[in-house]
Amino acid sequence: MIRFSIIKAFFKKEIVQTLRDKKMFAMIFVAPIIQMTLFGFALTNEVKNISISVIYSPHDVLARTIETRLLESGWFVQGKTGNETDHSKILSERKAEAVLVMPSQGFLKEIERGDAKIQLLVDAVNPQRAVQVENYVKNIIAQTVSQEFKNTSSGLALPIDLNVRILYNPSLESSFFMIPALFGFILCIFTVMLTGISLSKEKESGTFEKLISSPVTVWEILLGKTLTYSLLGFIVALSMVAGAYLLFGITIKGGLLKFLLVCSIFIVSSCSVAIFISTLAKTQQQAMMGSLLFLFPALLLSGLIFPVENIPAYAQWIAYINPLYYLLEALRNIVLKGGDWVVIAQNCIPLALIGFALLLFGVKKFNSKL
Repeated sequence: MIRFSIIKAFFKKEIVQTLRDKKMFAMIFVAPIIQMTLFGFALTNEVKNISISVIYSPHDVLARTIETRLLESGWFVQGKTGNETDHSKILSERKAEAVLVMPSQGFLKEIERGDAKIQLLVDAVNPQRAVQVENYVKNIIAQTVSQEFKNTSSGLALPIDLNVRILYNPSLESSFFMIPALFGFILCIFTVMLTGISLSKEKESGTFEKLISSPVTVWEILLGKTLTYSLLGFIVALSMVAGAYLLFGITIKGGLLKFLLVCSIFIVSSCSVAIFISTLAKTQQQAMMGSLLFLFPALLLSGLIFPVENIPAYAQWIAYINPLYYLLEALRNIVLKGGDWVVIAQNCIPLALIGFALLLFGVKKFNSKL
């Protein structure tokens, strides 16, 4: 027969023990409120802050008006052009998400001759965003030209040939956008949780004291513990590449070496996160909670579900210290665009710096606690 007095005593003990721990109290009550407030204001599916570059002659007044309307619409921001003659390179190097190429002889003159041809290049790595970009640009061009010619008809009634080129994902398959990001997220879960829980288990069981008393250094202990999960992380990454090819027909356009290079830098960074979490946690339960508290915002602020460009400026800095954000940017570029070395460097350098800083801080904290 169940004795409710015993259950009551256990319940009281667990409540007191849990709430007495300041770290557990913060994880249970403070962290969810902060996350709800931050993500409630910051995350949205609305497509905005699209970087666009408009290429036109300096004396083309109508093209300049269209560019102004695009930037004033609230949907677009100014992209970079530089001296690129290959306009698709602007997209491959992430200088802009869309490039609008106007006639070199002047858009207004071309319309008056009845042979106005313009080209829109769209980065379709994110298919939903690409469709919205195309619609926004078409509507703004139609409205601007109609007002210029006092034409009240709907759509592109004037003789304008808008040639839209969808690059990197011409079929607009959502799996081509999501699968490279899932590579990174699964790898992040694997390395952060397993490494963090493994280190916390050693601390909780008291075996770390035995390791420290032996003739080994802290660096040797941590490297020995994390190299196992790093190797397993590589195996997981390769298995995901094989699965993506067999199930979805996704190939790595940039080659396997670039893919593994980025993954190796990320594995070091994610293991550094795990070491940092394990220094703060006293038990496996706290390490598990700490890992989840890292993984949830890392997922939402990585660009996997919500575009980082949509996040308000006051919260974007959180995304820019998120290792997963840089991994997803690099992997999508390698898998879908061929892996431009400029883009790889732009993502791998901050990824390595974040990992190195966390590793140094975690080891220092680890030494002080031991």
